[in-house]
Amino acid sequence: MIRFSDPLRQLAWAVPRTMLLGVALLLPSTLRAQPAIEGYANYESLSAQIKSLDESELVSVASLGKTLGGREVLLITIAQGPPAAKPAMLIVGNVEAGHLVGSELAMRVAQQIVGPQANPETTKKLLDRFTFYIIPRPNPDASEHFFRRPSLERSGNDRPTDDDRDGETDEDPAQDLNGDGVITMMRVEDASGPYISHPNDSRVMIKADLRKNEQGRYALYSEGRDDDGDEAFNEDGPGGVSFNRNFPHRYPFFEPLAGPHQVSEIETRAVADFAFAHPNVALVFSFSPEDNLLVPWKPGLGSESRLKPAINSSDAEYVNYLAEQYREIVPAKDAPSAPAGAGSFSEWAYYQYGRWSLAARGWWIPKTATRNDPGAEAAKDAAKPAEPKTDDQKTADSKNNDKDKRGAEDLSALAWFKQEGIDGFVDWKPFEHPDFPGKKVEIGGFRPFLRLNPPSKELAPLAEKHFRFITRLAELMSRIEIASVEVKSLGGGVYRITAHVFNNGFLPTMATFGRTTNEAYPLQIQLDLPTGAKLLTGHARRRIDRLAGNGEK
Repeated sequence: MIRFSDPLRQLAWAVPRTMLLGVALLLPSTLRAQPAIEGYANYESLSAQIKSLDESELVSVASLGKTLGGREVLLITIAQGPPAAKPAMLIVGNVEAGHLVGSELAMRVAQQIVGPQANPETTKKLLDRFTFYIIPRPNPDASEHFFRRPSLERSGNDRPTDDDRDGETDEDPAQDLNGDGVITMMRVEDASGPYISHPNDSRVMIKADLRKNEQGRYALYSEGRDDDGDEAFNEDGPGGVSFNRNFPHRYPFFEPLAGPHQVSEIETRAVADFAFAHPNVALVFSFSPEDNLLVPWKPGLGSESRLKPAINSSDAEYVNYLAEQYREIVPAKDAPSAPAGAGSFSEWAYYQYGRWSLAARGWWIPKTATRNDPGAEAAKDAAKPAEPKTDDQKTADSKNNDKDKRGAEDLSALAWFKQEGIDGFVDWKPFEHPDFPGKKVEIGGFRPFLRLNPPSKELAPLAEKHFRFITRLAELMSRIEIASVEVKSLGGGVYRITAHVFNNGFLPTMATFGRTTNEAYPLQIQLDLPTGAKLLTGHARRRIDRLAGNGEK
């Protein structure tokens, strides 16, 4: 099947393909080099920033692998002395491809540790105790879609996949039908459709509620055509496999973006192999919409079993405290809910890699309301926490659309875009679509990437806050000390030596699941004897599986 340049897709229905192939050669190369948001670093720019850090004697830069697209998964190691000699934090940038703020913040954290703007005293304090491994952009191929036109929010890498299981790969992609440079949505008037427009803002689409005697009016599709004629739209586009759906924990078998099997991709294999090869990693911090600092994981039934359905209750107490520390630095007001993490990196890091695993969204659209914007006022009302109500009030509320929570996040996003002067929404406009003869079709919706990523002016202050949290984490990590050493002579050249090993940090030496999975190395104590001495009783080397914090000995 022949594919055409996106600005010419509309013409493909009427103009001979041989003519189109000739015209496509004249398209300017800059058409595909416009970022969704100015001020973010593409692969080349980010690679240059990473390699510039290598000028420091504290930094080494390495490639963990080269992707199908020919891009390297780059690792920054920051250490004073041999990296493996100290416990380490592994910081991973945007595990979700479209979440570019994650790679920007990870890169800026590295720069604040060791870049020109770093505080030497803070750097020394951190590196005296820790090694930092930082992977700013673990999925570089998928992330490059942020910088291409037409703009399409895509999670998959460049692997061809058969998402609809019809024996063909990538045969039904989304398309920029109206030529505006972004791929949004199509709403089609359809009496059997499940959607209606929001009563406070017709741009927002919500599911009709049959309990309120609402009848659907629209069907929604992503922008494009039914290229393979199977009456489904854009269900098998180019690529790919999502880095954040390809890990083993709760792996979503046979679902789009999951890949042919667990850890099937160069990117996921590279990061997992690196993690297993570095047992000194004590904590993993990733930037992800599946945030467990704003919305901490909760222990549940069976959380103590090996089936790993929920965080261990003992670990949850510690993670909740870390979340409180995070929210002191990055206030959680109006924080959105976290999506499910099937096959995600952050869950794998805890449940199977066995480390403390923290995930931060980093930024979200604040819920905003203005007096002159009824849609924003509705968003504000919908976002308020629920309070106990009488049965009469509940009945009244069910009839009051202004209190309806449907579409609240969309309304809030529109209000914030308006306040900030951001063109974040493509207004619905009619379009003659040959796949829907006789039906009213409109194209519009939210522009890709703008709801996941802030304007670039916000990156520096966000990075400063997250660097402060990283330094706070360093203070709370386990801190092992040998103290209260007693030497008692038993006569005849025989001595009994008693020493106490303390964990004076806050966190235990490992997460409970580190012991469950046997992946985290236990604390080990070794006695090196002087020349001429021998051990009569006891063991020269022993292990402590888990030493709790706050003075546990």
